[in-house]
Amino acid sequence: MNSNCTVRALGVADAEAWARLRKEALQNHPLAFGASVPDDPEQLLEIARDRLQPSDEGVVFGAFSENALVGIVGIRRHAGLKERHNSGIWGMYVSVQSRRNGAGEILLRAAIERARSWSGMEQVELAVNDVAQDALRLYERCGFRTWGRYPRAISWEGRYSDGIHMVLDLRESVV
Repeated sequence: MNSNCTVRALGVADAEAWARLRKEALQNHPLAFGASVPDDPEQLLEIARDRLQPSDEGVVFGAFSENALVGIVGIRRHAGLKERHNSGIWGMYVSVQSRRNGAGEILLRAAIERARSWSGMEQVELAVNDVAQDALRLYERCGFRTWGRYPRAISWEGRYSDGIHMVLDLRESVV
């Protein structure tokens, strides 16, 4: 890992940058994400403002290179009383020009460390689509293990991708 990026928690002031990067992800990689670019561009900005609100049990991290947001990942604790030992990674994306330099791993490790900081947290789950092979290898390198596959989870313009469900047991791992 030789990234020159910095990672920090994003706030509402980062909403426009997050929305731009999220739009890039959804437009350029439609089979990798369940979400689609909304018809109204303002809607994506509203989603960003909502997701970037301060929370004790969820955060979005951003990777910055030369003050530009180049990567994002969210982590949130499950809310249900019987699920509070679980957390989930969501929205992981690194811009194409910033891949293979360690930004993704730094982001993922920041999210995992945040999950570890929550009392009683035992595991982190995520879903990755089979078209995102680089992401799949990153998750495996960081200790995530596949537990299930959802055939044809995403359908876009006559093409499909399978969802791969993964989990990291924080009780066993020292990532």
